[in-house]
Amino acid sequence: MAIADIAALAVLVGIVLAAVILAGRPLLARLAARNIRRRTSRVLIVLAGLLVGTAVISSSLVVGDTLSYIFLEDVYVRLGAIDEIVSNEFNGQLISFSEANATQVAADLVAWRAPIDGLAPTLLKVMPVRNVIGNKGNQQITVMGLDASREAAFGPLTARDGSFVTTDSLNASAVYANERAAADLNATVGQQLTLFYGTTNQTLVHATVAAIVRDEGTAAYEHRSILFMDLRTAQAAFNESGAVNQIRISNIGGVADGLGVADNVTTNLRLSIALHHLDLRVHSVKADGIAQAVQVGRDATELFLVMGAFGILAGILLIVNIFVMLAEERKPELGIARALGFLRKDLLATFALEGTFYAVVAAALGSLAGVGLGYVMVYFFDRLVPHGQVPVTFHFDPSSVLIAFVAGTALTWATILLASWRVSHLNIVRAIRDLPEPGTPERSRDVLAAGLLAAAAGLALTAWGFTANTGLGKIPGPPLLSLGLGIAVASRGHARAALTIASAFNLVWILVPVGLLNQQTDNVSIAFVMTGIILVGSAILIAVFNVSEALRSLLRRANRGAGRPVLSTAVSYPSEKRFRTGMTVAMFALILFMVTLISMVQGLQASSLDTFVRQQSGGYDVIAYTTSYGEIPNFRQILRENFTDLNGTLLGGENGVSSASVLPAKVQVTSRHDGSDVGAEGNRTFDYTLWGIDNFLIRSNGYGFTSFLPSFVNETTGAREPLTDRTSVWLSLRYNHTLAIVDRTASGPNEFAPNEGRLQAAPGDGIRAFDAEGRTVNLTIVGVLEQALQFTSGVFVDQDVVRTVFPAQERYNAYFFQMAPSADIGAFRTDLERVFFTYGLQTIDIREEIGQAFNASQQVLTLMEAYLGIGLLVGIAGLAVITLRAVVERRTQIGALRAIGFTRRMVLSVFLLEIALIAVLGIGIGVALGIVFAYKVYLVYFADIIVFRIPWDHLLLIVGIASVAAVASTAQPAVRASRIPPAEALRYIE
Repeated sequence: MAIADIAALAVLVGIVLAAVILAGRPLLARLAARNIRRRTSRVLIVLAGLLVGTAVISSSLVVGDTLSYIFLEDVYVRLGAIDEIVSNEFNGQLISFSEANATQVAADLVAWRAPIDGLAPTLLKVMPVRNVIGNKGNQQITVMGLDASREAAFGPLTARDGSFVTTDSLNASAVYANERAAADLNATVGQQLTLFYGTTNQTLVHATVAAIVRDEGTAAYEHRSILFMDLRTAQAAFNESGAVNQIRISNIGGVADGLGVADNVTTNLRLSIALHHLDLRVHSVKADGIAQAVQVGRDATELFLVMGAFGILAGILLIVNIFVMLAEERKPELGIARALGFLRKDLLATFALEGTFYAVVAAALGSLAGVGLGYVMVYFFDRLVPHGQVPVTFHFDPSSVLIAFVAGTALTWATILLASWRVSHLNIVRAIRDLPEPGTPERSRDVLAAGLLAAAAGLALTAWGFTANTGLGKIPGPPLLSLGLGIAVASRGHARAALTIASAFNLVWILVPVGLLNQQTDNVSIAFVMTGIILVGSAILIAVFNVSEALRSLLRRANRGAGRPVLSTAVSYPSEKRFRTGMTVAMFALILFMVTLISMVQGLQASSLDTFVRQQSGGYDVIAYTTSYGEIPNFRQILRENFTDLNGTLLGGENGVSSASVLPAKVQVTSRHDGSDVGAEGNRTFDYTLWGIDNFLIRSNGYGFTSFLPSFVNETTGAREPLTDRTSVWLSLRYNHTLAIVDRTASGPNEFAPNEGRLQAAPGDGIRAFDAEGRTVNLTIVGVLEQALQFTSGVFVDQDVVRTVFPAQERYNAYFFQMAPSADIGAFRTDLERVFFTYGLQTIDIREEIGQAFNASQQVLTLMEAYLGIGLLVGIAGLAVITLRAVVERRTQIGALRAIGFTRRMVLSVFLLEIALIAVLGIGIGVALGIVFAYKVYLVYFADIIVFRIPWDHLLLIVGIASVAAVASTAQPAVRASRIPPAEALRYIE
């Protein structure tokens, strides 16, 4: 039975039990109703506090629903009726195959009665296209050759006037353009287009736009800009006679329902391919797309739940605080009830009935509030987070709201029952006289038992964590063990020392060791929440058991001025009510810990942009690359002829240009540097990019290494030469063509990504790189780069290696430009793309590209901060509730203070100082731990790639907002307390 089912069952059972109690014990029901009716304002505060946790759960589910929905709809839009695609694909490159293969597969599926309603061979190419009129072009236009006789199941091409068109009606020089292509090319019906196919031996195809078709069905394929041709025309135009490179399959059942038979169809397709030994692969594109969409929703839900977990926990603490205060407020009343014959279970039932009302109403309101909060999050997601061409539409599943209601009710109810059980254990005489409960041998034994039980659980978790190598045991195990031992010692009368030492150990355990988390198997989200709770909880225990002593020590050394009585009185109440103080401090600290951590990440990003750009760029400013395979002939000559002032534009003139021949390849490990067996790793292949870099790039790049071999053999001289620095490592590629450099994803410390699914190699290891045709080159790793480069990740070798082993039609070109300080990068990119348009050359401004990614990341983090602000409201609400309760609870004390000479201003100062003490503790603990934990993360993961910086301006703004809000929310009850006349306060009877 799933957790959600258990929670729903628990809620149902609870409601039934409440109904039974209402029917069988009407007196308890009347008492619960009386408590609800007599303080309407208090009920509203309680409901507001309780609904926050449910609202966080509901909004997380709603956001997940929305993201799943929009990406699910996007799958249906961009694939239409396509359910599977059969192709021969190598690292993203479509390799052509005989159209007869498609005919054979189709015949098999018909003979086996596979549940399909369409199978269509397609020739798909991507190339630069230019509109002759207006000279507007685009380097990434998709050209699709379709066989109209096979397209019925995939829907018609629909012209703008609503009429249906087919490719078999086109003449040999005509094409249809979808609306995206028409916009990109500024094309209208009848205009001439030039298609540039290939690079080294380029083919020019001239075509006329016969019609513009709507972006729907086949014309919406992958949101591409598409020109449609007849299949035979495309084969002739692109020298692909009798060849295709895709087979599209549509399952029976329409756009959405065809998924139900996808496994059957996929099995039949694979069987047909295997039967005829075809070099083809089946891609379940729609099933994979839907799975990815669902996963996006789950990831979003998990992210918002993790971000909101501290808010949910703060809400739980508020629930406990509220009910403990309600119980203390009614303590004499409860004592009288016990004296009149009520049993503890009767008190528990009364509180449970009252709590049922709060739980159900608050969960219902919280579920609905979560929908509104989810809408706000989706709205800002649409505005702040880049999401390409995917339209954002708010959508949620009603079952998510119901799940949130059930979870919120169960969570609130469990907390209320726990708090009710705690307050039902009271001494009748002391309750009637409103005296604190004393420590008893029985209570000490209970505390000892609880401590030993916690220690045993911690020991078991620790043993499991280290045995199974999981952080889910190693992170909480030792802290729980130390806390349990501390509680056990505290039961013998040494609470302050025992719990302080245990908490200090917990802080050290979390902040000092590294490697507690198993990145391959552990759930990072759960580990993060556990870490935050342990850190904040430990710091709060240290604070509540020591801050009063520290303050009293300061007071004893202070002058006996007029302010000393105020300070002494302000410190005494939070010190006496440690449980209540700790709960309230925790509400602030948990949220501000998370907010501070996010702010630190933002600050680290902002301060490290220049460093990150320098590391990622390797000293280059612009990267250009071709979009089709093959070499650009005479690149440098064309560059010189079209850019007369290369010396003023590029750093070092023509020497400021470096190039690389780039090849998508498969890589596998063949040997280890220490002679150990490669084992199963040797049978695995990994997709990698093979970079053949020229002499300019070898000598001018600024990329460094995390590790490299001590020496290498120069193939020219036969001598072994030492490798002493980054320059010598790069030059070794030139003098030994069996050497290669890999980026950091393959080897090196401080990697977030788990090892599974990645090439694992170190300097001295042997690797093999090969292409789709089986051409192979054996290499030895000479060095590992400092980081995984955003723009140039892969395996680096000398350019002659790639050009010698692999043919030009398998390679594309990349060019690196070092710009002069005074050069206009934007203008240079525009001119470069114009000059080399026919080769499909596209450019990237490295700083601009990284800056855009950083900005998007900053926007997401800002959205998370705003979301966490809800939890901060919980802390502020908790402080307001405590202040309201303190005014009621201490009304007689206030009168006594006024009677012995305290002025209104002194009474007001007492309350404001109490509020300030709690707020300062919460804010200080949260911010300090957030900074320290961020520094640990920095040391472990980022120390060698970014600069550590504390964003004091941002943190001070957050602290200022939290402080002002805390004072503003509690000022009114504090002012009211200061205005109570002494005589009225002393004779006050509630």
